[in-house]
Amino acid sequence: MLHELEKGRVLVEFTCKNQPKPSLPTEWALCGEREDRLELLKLSTFALIITPGDPHLVISSGCATRLFEALEVGAVPVVLGEQVQLPYQDMLQWNEAALVVPKPRVTEVHFLLRSLSDSDLLAMRRQGRFLWETYFSTADSIFNTVLAMIRTRIQIPAAPIREEAAAEIPHRSGKAAGTDPNMADNGDLDLGPVETEPPYASPKYLRNFTLTVTDFYRSWNSAPGPFHLFPHTPFDPVLPSEAKFLGSGTGFRPIGGGAGGSGKEFQAALGGNVPREQFTVVMLTYEREEVLMNSLERLNGLPYLNKVVVVWNSPKLPSEDLLWPDIGVPIMVVRTEKNSLNNRFLPWNEIETEAILSIDDDAHLRHDEIMFGFRVWREARDRIVGFPGRYHAWDIPHQSWLYNSNYSCELSMVLTGAAFFHKYYAYLYSYVMPQAIRDMVDEYINCEDIAMNFLVSHITRKPPIKVTSRWTFRCPGCPQALSHDDSHFHERHKCINFFVKVYGYMPLLYTQFRVDSVLFKTRLPHDKTKCFKFI
Repeated sequence: MLHELEKGRVLVEFTCKNQPKPSLPTEWALCGEREDRLELLKLSTFALIITPGDPHLVISSGCATRLFEALEVGAVPVVLGEQVQLPYQDMLQWNEAALVVPKPRVTEVHFLLRSLSDSDLLAMRRQGRFLWETYFSTADSIFNTVLAMIRTRIQIPAAPIREEAAAEIPHRSGKAAGTDPNMADNGDLDLGPVETEPPYASPKYLRNFTLTVTDFYRSWNSAPGPFHLFPHTPFDPVLPSEAKFLGSGTGFRPIGGGAGGSGKEFQAALGGNVPREQFTVVMLTYEREEVLMNSLERLNGLPYLNKVVVVWNSPKLPSEDLLWPDIGVPIMVVRTEKNSLNNRFLPWNEIETEAILSIDDDAHLRHDEIMFGFRVWREARDRIVGFPGRYHAWDIPHQSWLYNSNYSCELSMVLTGAAFFHKYYAYLYSYVMPQAIRDMVDEYINCEDIAMNFLVSHITRKPPIKVTSRWTFRCPGCPQALSHDDSHFHERHKCINFFVKVYGYMPLLYTQFRVDSVLFKTRLPHDKTKCFKFI
């Protein structure tokens, strides 16, 4: 035990009140029973682990026991001994959960520990607990980790994670979609081409046997992907089509790129490193046929739209005589097993694009707003990019978190009733995120947007991006939504506090950054540059 005395002096106590366990001749013995050691570690910030004196030993059972017990209770392991090899150290980033100090520098340990900030300590304790839960806590996790390690080393691809099979509801289409003057009033501004050929799906990135270790490192450590599920997990299953994010601002430019130069060229092409890309609209609805039809009609003529997936959340099927609008792209009506807001984020196999625009059936967005949001998302593909912003706040009198929807220059969430996100997060939300969170969403029929913001902020450690000055997106004259009920906000307060308990900390991050379009709809002469300007 370490005791800090006056004037920076430190007393190190090596006494053991209980009978020590047998150990190697060159290492410190374990003191007492496991339960006693865990109780002491629960009161500790750090756990000192001294490696065996034999330089030929890279680790011993005693060291491993001390390491796992420290990780289990959230103490930061401080390992004395530069020759030590921690478990799976060629795959796990141990420097994010433990400190390894050479024995000759033992006199500096106290000063090194005092130099760590509270935020660093929180991150290390959280990462250590995560490593223990994921790889060392049970016999199954240890066995799966060993198999994953072998598979990774001999480059056998993991089984793809499953997609959600979409059970389509037959429907009749053919009703000519009208033109909403509010949607089409863009003057001489061309928002982009309306695809007249079959929908263009995003490229597939499947794992294969030709993957080399060099490509492995370069691909998976340069951008968020499946190897960063719940931070720094190198053994996660491979996603079938969203294996990595393609940034439109960095990397090599493919053939045909750079079409979006200035003026009309910029308006008519996306440009960037993914010059041809589309997005899928996922619209959740529940027995509001008239509102739904109006929302679908407003999507008529929307550039870069691949298809619309309507998630029919009601057990009652649509009216047989309902005539669906013809908006120029396929409309897939998906039947769900139960009424759940979690259905909004299921990774439906009909979604063939990386970009998803999640939108409520009563959301009212102009085409230029949607296109601006899509272009911004392409520059930040690992973030949620949306329109209405919200934030969390700490309630000092009640010592709890609050959900706040007041107008503010600061935000930490973007509502997914009108937001772009990567399909990658649909897999994580449905199959990786703790089931307790989805259960609470079903219990309250609320909070699925908060849960998605928690998830993305937890993985990326970045806040969402809000575009435009919009604070709401409800269509005028639509039936009153559930969010107008007072109980709606009380439930969201409870959700935030429960999610914090599940994650073990508050993952949401504040931001004062907002992306606005300055020149996007400005009518300039054709010989002048026309582009985005972010402020």
